[in-house]
Amino acid sequence: MKALLAASIAVLLSTTAYAVEPVGSDGFNTDPGFDLGTLSADNFYDVIVPLAKTEGTLTLYDFTDSFGPLFNDHLIPEFEAKYGIKVEYIRGEGAAANQQLIAAHKAGAKAPADAYFVSSGGLPLLSGEGVVANVPLVELLPNGAALDKTIATITGGIDHGGTFLPFHRNQTDIVFDTRAVPADVVPTDLDALAAWAKANPGKFIVTSPAGGGSGNGFMQSIAFAKVTDATCRATFVKYDITAAQADAFAASDCMTPVWDYYRDILPSVEITNGNSDTLNLIANGAGSIGTAWEDMAYDFSGRGLLPPTVRQQLLSEGQVGGGDGLFFPVNGSHPAAGLLMLDFLISKDVQLEKLSINGSRSARTDIDPAQTFTPEQVARLIPTDQFASRAIERMPAVLNDQLTAYFVANVLRK
Repeated sequence: MKALLAASIAVLLSTTAYAVEPVGSDGFNTDPGFDLGTLSADNFYDVIVPLAKTEGTLTLYDFTDSFGPLFNDHLIPEFEAKYGIKVEYIRGEGAAANQQLIAAHKAGAKAPADAYFVSSGGLPLLSGEGVVANVPLVELLPNGAALDKTIATITGGIDHGGTFLPFHRNQTDIVFDTRAVPADVVPTDLDALAAWAKANPGKFIVTSPAGGGSGNGFMQSIAFAKVTDATCRATFVKYDITAAQADAFAASDCMTPVWDYYRDILPSVEITNGNSDTLNLIANGAGSIGTAWEDMAYDFSGRGLLPPTVRQQLLSEGQVGGGDGLFFPVNGSHPAAGLLMLDFLISKDVQLEKLSINGSRSARTDIDPAQTFTPEQVARLIPTDQFASRAIERMPAVLNDQLTAYFVANVLRK
């Protein structure tokens, strides 16, 4: 039987057109036991599904604290039912898992997992250590065709050619309670928001940039809107910036409009130390408008932790977001099953289900929640047209960290 399967696969591979090529090298940096150089999106299922079923199992790693129910209760059972392949699901702290994978690679051992879901912030380390297979997944996987090509090939300023798949997209935004601020009068830009805050002291709840991602996302969004000098703005996409350079930039005239904006609103707003703290103040009526993560606010609303009158929006200048992704490791134990899982996770049905359950956005270009979600679910999300036109890629992590430190030391505490 195995001989017949091998012969069938050989025939399929020998007739392949438009096979994928390795990224950044003349050869692939992993040998899965089948010829990657003859695979394409056209023959992917014909070749990979039989091989994956023969392997019979795979290990999926997840770095998050929040996606466990999604994987355990929904995605993994669905994959197992569809393909008859058993999934071992591992969750753990991201930095430790990255080091475990690197150590296995250096020792010539098999990778601990066959498909990885990791923070995008770990990509430079993982790529530099050679543990990410140089397979252009966005071209090889049939479901890769629907991904936004820029998001699917560039992550944090790294042009990886599609070796790192965008699985989870997140977005900072503004939430407001329509009982206090009706949708037709809510401020929709930064200047209007500042004016509203001063007219309604204590009702605009702002997460500190040092206390949560929605806070430093708001800081970055202010910078993108208020810093207009082209030379200054070039720093926002300088992904090789050093901490010393970022420190100097934070104290430079470039950032003066940002710090001036904060100094203007700080006497009138409530600063919190965390994303949940901000949402809790909105929930109990202490605040009416706040900074937030879309997925967290969506989740809080779905669980009744925010009233159904809360809505989300992106300011007209745009607000920052980002995401985390998937990769195919070098030297996995079950490579065909790993590839099949990666394709499954970026499929339209899975991405819609993820959005429905977790409020986790997608890099697919063919998803419109209004077409498939209930009106109640749609109302809990940022309007689709705003997400499509106002989402901005976040700044380099080093720059964000140093801007946050400067804000705390020189703006918040002054």
